[in-house]
Amino acid sequence: MNKNLLGMFNHLNNGNFREMSRTQSDFPEAWLQMGGNNQTSWNFKNVPQERPFLEIKNSTALRAGIIQTNQASLDVRKDEDWQILMVFQSAMLELQAYLRIYPIRPNGEVSMPWEFSFSVGLKEEQFKQVISVAPEIEFLRIETGILGPGDLTIYKLIAYPLIPNHMKRHVKKAKVEIQPIKHIQTIGEIIKPIRLAMPIPLNIPVTVQAKVDSNTRDLTPTRDRVQIFGSSQAPLATSSCGRAQVEIFGHGFYESLEDVEANQTLASTTTRDVSALPRFSFAVYNFGIHLAHVQAALSPDGLHWKQEGRELEVGPGNLVIITPENFLRYTRLSYGAEDFTTLRIWVQAQN
Repeated sequence: MNKNLLGMFNHLNNGNFREMSRTQSDFPEAWLQMGGNNQTSWNFKNVPQERPFLEIKNSTALRAGIIQTNQASLDVRKDEDWQILMVFQSAMLELQAYLRIYPIRPNGEVSMPWEFSFSVGLKEEQFKQVISVAPEIEFLRIETGILGPGDLTIYKLIAYPLIPNHMKRHVKKAKVEIQPIKHIQTIGEIIKPIRLAMPIPLNIPVTVQAKVDSNTRDLTPTRDRVQIFGSSQAPLATSSCGRAQVEIFGHGFYESLEDVEANQTLASTTTRDVSALPRFSFAVYNFGIHLAHVQAALSPDGLHWKQEGRELEVGPGNLVIITPENFLRYTRLSYGAEDFTTLRIWVQAQN
């Protein structure tokens, strides 16, 4: 009965994987492959009279998962508090699954994702994550999958608002014990300020007698510190001990590596989401003895592609660099060769 009720309240487009994609073969509607490499496999099972599921087999240290299409993003304009439920099963103990949530503003700007990870076991388990959405966020784009090598089966993804109150009570009655999140990798941004309770004034007469010795000196950053406590007049998010929660910006470096076998049939590398990477480049090295040719491609949705720049030749033992001049959210590299030859393809980026 609980599962049926949850299905009724599910706001995720095709979160139960019952609809086949109209544009992708053997994949659920409203979802795309994310991460991995050419050795990663996504196996979608949708057999009549049986529960559909999506199995990801990953042999690389890169994350591999699925992500909603832009059109299927979760609409959160009417509600602030949301419950995300995920039903996972692993082929190994202590497999690390992850959840990424991309906040999208009205102008289409995408903020840094909120990231969570879960330890999945051999039995089918249900995991949950409650999130609060700031008023300036209109949509959330959900991504989930596996961190590193292993096999992960995804049975269902559910999202619904935690209002009215009877929906909150329904979550508490779930039969399956929900495992707590053991680790949070990063916090993308302060979602909303924490409102601290105001002190209750007490009119108690007090007489104080004290001798105070003070010494005024200049403050230095190596010797002194200041703690900031939030209040209803100051929009600061603070921890329980009074420390301000801030987002620290810095330069980051990202790299992925893919070895492919090129031949006379044109092929493509893994599709990558580069929306959070302001600067990235491809590097291609030819280990073989035959001439190869490569060209970058860009896409706004991971389905429709446009070649970027001109096609470059990669001679045996040579390295070429490709830096797209234009920007779209998804990118990949097309490659081919006169005969069989091995190419090593790097994607390196700064953030």
